[in-house]
Amino acid sequence: MGVCKGGFGVNKTRIDWCDMTYNPVTGCLHGCKYCYARKIAGRFGNKYLPYGSGINVLETPIDGESGIDPYPFGFEPTFHRYRLDEPGTQKRSRNIFVCSMADLFGEWVPDSWIEEVFKACEAAPQHRYLFLTKNPKRYGQINGWDHRYDYGYAKSNWWLGMTITGGSDIINLKHLPYVKANTFISIEPIESEIKLSPYLPAAHTKYKCSYCGRLADKYSLYCSFCGKEGGYSGSFRKRPINWVVIGAETGNRKDKVIPKREWIYSIANECKESEIPLFMKSSLRELMGDDFIQQFPWEVQK
Repeated sequence: MGVCKGGFGVNKTRIDWCDMTYNPVTGCLHGCKYCYARKIAGRFGNKYLPYGSGINVLETPIDGESGIDPYPFGFEPTFHRYRLDEPGTQKRSRNIFVCSMADLFGEWVPDSWIEEVFKACEAAPQHRYLFLTKNPKRYGQINGWDHRYDYGYAKSNWWLGMTITGGSDIINLKHLPYVKANTFISIEPIESEIKLSPYLPAAHTKYKCSYCGRLADKYSLYCSFCGKEGGYSGSFRKRPINWVVIGAETGNRKDKVIPKREWIYSIANECKESEIPLFMKSSLRELMGDDFIQQFPWEVQK
């Protein structure tokens, strides 16, 4: 994944499933061995400024050797409050990856940081915002509320995503929103075979209204027969995944896993059968050859 030098502000990016990145929060405590962001922070951050308290807040930027230092505390979680209004400086509609240099929904992130970032995104509704986390259960626990069945805070131009790297992560898909939210998964890096089919209903699946019992061909917030809201539920609920992004690890890490073609084909076939768009990152172009595809949901098409 790419980001411009320093990752400061709203930036153009080489990440091919979005247009720009926005990093009001940087740093992460997951400790993933393959983390690209930690390397970037180490390369472009100020190596001479003493580190902070572990959870840092900056009201104004800090100058480094060659301009504003985007990572003055290395990869420690840091809230750059002075960056909040930056989406508003981009008038043209963009697909913006929020916190490409952090996990905004990590357990260590205060609710107040998340809420301020949400307000900043609401203030610039011309964009589509893509959030991504390795901790999707936090989507349902913001500010002490149980949002599991009510993600009303998620706007129609927001996409709530989850990172998967292997089959053991699949169980966490249960934490993705059921209703009132766009969702996606990012499978990168691919460290083992992954089976998504239990979470991808067949394209012909019927949706049953829990009020009147009638079946509908497509999910809707309101039953087309009795008109009640939230009627489609249970095993007939809306598919929890609206988009799948997949990519291989880049870089020269000695023990990185090279994905097998059959792993990619399996995921591609599952998405095709369920009519879910699949986006293969450029890191898979050589491996997949003529079978390389990049599909966007119509809501985020460039």
